[in-house]
Amino acid sequence: MKAFAALILGVLALTWMQPPHAASSARPELGASAAFDARGRLWVVYAEPADGGGSHVRLERSDDRGRSWSMRIAATPTPEPVSADGENRPKIAFGAAGEIYVAWTSPGSERFTGNIRFTRSLDDGRTWSKPVVVHRDRQLITHRFESLAVDGAGRIWAAWIDKRDLERAKRAGQAYAGAAVYYAYSQDRGATWRGDFKLADHSCECCRIALARDGHGRIAALWRHVFAPNERDHAYALLDPHGRPTITRATFDRWRIDACPHHGPSLAFGADDERHAVWFNQVEGDGRVFYGRLTDGAPAGLAELPAGASHADVAAHERYVAVAWKRFDGEATRIETWLSHDGGRSFTSGPDERTTGDSDQPRLLQAPHGEIVLVWRVADRIIVRSLFSAPQSRRSHDAREKPAAASMQAGPSSVRPFARSTLAEIESRLRGQPFWLVLWDLECSYCMHSLRGLAQAQARNPRLRAVTISTDSIGQASQITARLASLGVRSEAYAFAQDSVEALRHAIDPGWAGEKPRAYRYGPDGRRKAVSGVIDASEYGAEF
Repeated sequence: MKAFAALILGVLALTWMQPPHAASSARPELGASAAFDARGRLWVVYAEPADGGGSHVRLERSDDRGRSWSMRIAATPTPEPVSADGENRPKIAFGAAGEIYVAWTSPGSERFTGNIRFTRSLDDGRTWSKPVVVHRDRQLITHRFESLAVDGAGRIWAAWIDKRDLERAKRAGQAYAGAAVYYAYSQDRGATWRGDFKLADHSCECCRIALARDGHGRIAALWRHVFAPNERDHAYALLDPHGRPTITRATFDRWRIDACPHHGPSLAFGADDERHAVWFNQVEGDGRVFYGRLTDGAPAGLAELPAGASHADVAAHERYVAVAWKRFDGEATRIETWLSHDGGRSFTSGPDERTTGDSDQPRLLQAPHGEIVLVWRVADRIIVRSLFSAPQSRRSHDAREKPAAASMQAGPSSVRPFARSTLAEIESRLRGQPFWLVLWDLECSYCMHSLRGLAQAQARNPRLRAVTISTDSIGQASQITARLASLGVRSEAYAFAQDSVEALRHAIDPGWAGEKPRAYRYGPDGRRKAVSGVIDASEYGAEF
């Protein structure tokens, strides 16, 4: 992939959680879901085997991004069968008033059968409702692979794989490909459910359904469909409260197979309701994972993830997109990432994680205020890593308003113009956070040494925040982007706007005569110290 340089996002610290303190002798299942509530607290939900059979659905909460966990809750009063593998695991979602909603598949007495179960807490997890079955159909058939989401109006939506139509076709002696996708919704915080509504006939039988909320607050679904004559591509639809969804084809790989891929897609909405997706298909005999932006026709910006990638996930916030996937490298299982700040037009490699033990699939979450977080459960801990920490927007958060992308970047790159008022804006936005302000230009060889030192320091400490200002003209933004990329620097990047160079230098520091490299070290208290000359990695990496 073509690398980009100007990551205007902070890569924060790696934290972890010790494994849950199991109440039974059985090891908790690794299949878990995670989500942030409106207050920015991180929750995980999983199944924990109970002595004597069955499992409890349990939740844990962290108020500090996984460094500590303050609650451990049983959402089920008694043990029952609970599916908890990677594609079919308990789910969690939140209402606007702090309601906690949990759903899971409870396997039936026959193979491939089950029911979609649901419980809620209206008091921050202290008490839970009696678990109920979401769907009206109670046949001993497949109701599995549930997904759960809450729309902008507060309605709860559940979608699942369902085989009632397959069973009906069998009884009538008719052919029926795959299963079906059904859904139901609740508009009274889970007290009652409306449905069952059929989303589509002929879906894959064993892949998760991706649900995501668009910019208008509606819930969209992406799933592996079986298109005639037998092509297992993906379909897209908005869930309709009247049971009349419109389905469109989303991918065109034309994979013809009778098999269970066990690789469901993932969907996220970015700026201007652009739809970002990742999915698995087989092409020319090889399993491959793709990223693309869904359109009314074939996906745009199609990119193939590295060979061996599996169980990918995607998250987006405005122009920021993260992709994560699982891959075995011959010795260890790795989670690898791509990061984009330009709406998926270009990506650079992000941080990765590894384990030699058992592990779950990666989950990418959008936290409040635009942060994108990776959560990965391994045998002895839960890894929580912040990938993007987007700058706070100054615009209204009305979902109908378009993001102010033009003010965030100039031209085809992410380099922004540096005007006389820009430094005050940077200092205000980063108030209370330590960072480096680094001045350089394209023709300064000593500047290259300083920037290499910055890249090395950032590799050692992903939390090291930097803002780079090139004294070259904003018209050279593409060269500036390429140079920062080649050096490996991650920063908010600026270049001098079309203004007096002397005036812009004075706006940075009246005492600065223009020598470069030049940098300013800002402490958490907002005070800064000027440094002229080459700065090496150890000086950048020193504690503030």
